[in-house]
Amino acid sequence: MKILILWRVKEDADFSKIEAMLLEEERFAWRSYLSDELREHYESDMPTPAISIIEAESLNAAKERFQDLPILKAGLMTAEYFPLRPFKNWEVLFKDEEKTA
Repeated sequence: MKILILWRVKEDADFSKIEAMLLEEERFAWRSYLSDELREHYESDMPTPAISIIEAESLNAAKERFQDLPILKAGLMTAEYFPLRPFKNWEVLFKDEEKTA
């Protein structure tokens, strides 16, 4: 299952504490990428979120797997998880029309 995660640093987070954890945080992300769990990772123009697309068996499995990220575990960041599914609205709207590309 593909899952989108929005990572946000908390507004009151102490950035010196975050800096101290960055190497281990990035090492965790790199290992997740090498194991095919972390499929894509982006930054954004929004203030603090990073955006990840991961592969996991379930939403709960994803939350469990990433709960030990150092910055998240320290309470300096939040994570919002969104399961991604195929967009079925077109199929419903156009189900009687010819299905060709």
